[in-house]
Amino acid sequence: MKSDDLVSVYSVANPMEAEIIRAELNAEGIACQIDNENQAALTGITAMEIQILTRAEDADRARKLLLSHERNR
Repeated sequence: MKSDDLVSVYSVANPMEAEIIRAELNAEGIACQIDNENQAALTGITAMEIQILTRAEDADRARKLLLSHERNR
């Protein structure tokens, strides 16, 4: 796997939560993308997973950051 390949680091069912996570990661200097967000919003399917994607080289840091934020919520 190349360091700039995109990998999933987190999944949510709510598009709003995905945007909050994107903002948290971006604030920490971790670029990310959201996958399936539009599809979930358009279909109204709340069980559809929305994937948060980062570059492979940022994945471990992103997961640790999200885990620590999850514990503090």
